[in-house]
Amino acid sequence: MIIYIFTRDDTVNNMELKDNKYYLIDLDGVILDTSYDNHFWQVHIPDVYAKKKSISMEDSIKVTHSLFNYKKKTKDWYNIDYWSNILDIDIKAEKEKKENMNRMSYKEGAIEVLDKMKKLNKELYLVTNAHKKTLEIKLQKFHIKKYFKQMICSHELGYIKEDIQFWHVLRTKLNINYSKSLLIEDTMDNISSAYHAGLRNFIYITDDKETNNKVNAQYIKAFSELASSF
Repeated sequence: MIIYIFTRDDTVNNMELKDNKYYLIDLDGVILDTSYDNHFWQVHIPDVYAKKKSISMEDSIKVTHSLFNYKKKTKDWYNIDYWSNILDIDIKAEKEKKENMNRMSYKEGAIEVLDKMKKLNKELYLVTNAHKKTLEIKLQKFHIKKYFKQMICSHELGYIKEDIQFWHVLRTKLNINYSKSLLIEDTMDNISSAYHAGLRNFIYITDDKETNNKVNAQYIKAFSELASSF
């Protein structure tokens, strides 16, 4: 078992990341910038809803954000079919509008890390809570499928990553050894559930200097910091 512990003043150059066999990598917040998703759900959808219902933007934000918060940390939260039905808005069509597609972007340096790992023949798995339709939309713009042995959407396994059971099902599906696996995540709840399912090697991407590191996850500010570690 390898557990990495370091502070923000340390470099990642000494991390023996190459000793892991399997790399489980999150999508949003790790490879892709989350500003697109935040704007889409917090601003764009309330705007569409306000026009549809002929209400003010202020009232629309109260209604939609209340609905979103009620479903936070559930499967429905990530399910665009669910939200299309609840809001009577074609969420997929809204996501595919040019104005929204243009907002999607890589995290700086993310592709360079993936390129390096690919050249070293690392076994990579994309593990995301994004709904399959959401992933497919993003793959229209970002050609990252070539880097991964498999791309897993939690919705397809019946559990989200915040649920311990998800990680048990994932291990069986991928047939991998968690003691030789590294999870790269930007959500501590997901790391915590993975830890309780037997995973022990983590990289937590965060800007929070006050992170309560209960599972000995190493933390860095950006995926790009790993480029020098392989």
